[in-house]
Amino acid sequence: MKLLRLVVSAKTAVFRAIPLLRDARVPAVIKAAAVGAGVLVVSPIDLFSDVPVLGLLDDAALLSLVCVLFVRFASPYVRTGQSQPAIRASA
Repeated sequence: MKLLRLVVSAKTAVFRAIPLLRDARVPAVIKAAAVGAGVLVVSPIDLFSDVPVLGLLDDAALLSLVCVLFVRFASPYVRTGQSQPAIRASA
């Protein structure tokens, strides 16, 4: 069940990441980090390339992680419409 939830979360994050990359309110540093990690996924350097199944799974897991983290870090900038993320007030 947790694996299914992770797959659905990754799929949702991928579709949310594309518009966030185009959004001017998201800082360039966050975009550059996401693009850099994405380049690592498509680069010929592979951690588990010798193991048949793990060679594909580590790339998919890394890409999913990059998308989830990018959406998590970029969303506060878009929600507030400011160049700085909103800080939650403590109760």
